[in-house]
Amino acid sequence: MEGNGGGLLIVIAVVGGWFALGDPPRTVAGWWWSETSAPWETVDAFFYPDRNNLYLVQEQDGLKDLQACRDWVAAAAYANNDPTMTRSDYECGLGKSKPYGTLKVYRNTVR
Repeated sequence: MEGNGGGLLIVIAVVGGWFALGDPPRTVAGWWWSETSAPWETVDAFFYPDRNNLYLVQEQDGLKDLQACRDWVAAAAYANNDPTMTRSDYECGLGKSKPYGTLKVYRNTVR
């Protein structure tokens, strides 16, 4: 029994460090939902009316899931007279963004 106490203490320290220094929900979401949003995450939509000028952007934050992002983008493309998205582009940011200077960094961005 005495030998197992040290191993348990190490496991507790590692898990505690992960919670203190890491981001467990983001990590778990990356493991199990790498290409879609985890059930507890929201999705931010970015629609670029001109795919050659990414400074022009329309954003919608806090969407329910990836499909809601795609639906919002489809409506934005239709409103910009480009329903087939031949001139436009988009991306969906999964999870809560982390600021990195003037940029927003997401767990993953998908189409």
